Amino acid sequence: MTLTRKIKTQMLRSAYWLAYRVAAAVYMRQPFVSYPYMNTPSQLLELAKQLLSVQVPGPAVEVGCNQGWTTCFLVEALKEQGVKRDYVCIDTFSGFTPEDAGFEYKMRGKAAGLYDDSFSFSDPDWLKASISRFGYTNVSVQKADATTFDYQALGQIAFALVDVDLYRPVRASLERILPNMRRGGVIIVDDCDPRHDLWDGAYHAYTEICNEHHIKPEIVCQKLGIIRT
Repeated sequence: MTLTRKIKTQMLRSAYWLAYRVAAAVYMRQPFVSYPYMNTPSQLLELAKQLLSVQVPGPAVEVGCNQGWTTCFLVEALKEQGVKRDYVCIDTFSGFTPEDAGFEYKMRGKAAGLYDDSFSFSDPDWLKASISRFGYTNVSVQKADATTFDYQALGQIAFALVDVDLYRPVRASLERILPNMRRGGVIIVDDCDPRHDLWDGAYHAYTEICNEHHIKPEIVCQKLGIIRT
């Protein structure tokens, strides 16, 4: 099963590379999909509502952008409403780190290898090409580990979407982002659903951080954990 998954991952990555390099095509997600987003319409609308509700200055930060689907939706929402705000995308663009996946296997009882190939066919150049093609001048892309990224270098953050799925990166990201949030800002943690066995680490990290910082947990749309600063 692991070999089959690795072959499939490599084939998909090769197809994307071919489209980007050989066919001179701009990265356009999977072909022929009817609904490309990983969130439901109500969840996307809630994300946009929360982003647009922030009135304080500072960048919006998306931690874990994968192929940029949610990025484009939220940046377009800013553009539509005439909101001028820098938008920073942070991702490994190579899937989960061995440390983050290993923590799930060793400390949280997940099956070995479960996350090894997840989100591994992506590339920051593909996302940058899409951003350039569609004229988004307020977006920057950082290839980095969310657990060690220097969030302080961004200045005080107004909005953060933390979508890195597993316990260790969610907790580490929140610990590093919270001290750099501007008062009046909003953090949203995706996948805060304890019933989802694959991604329940996000929920556990979110609730732990809330308890430790005396923050009342606020989960909307079944899985969006909100922290108001």
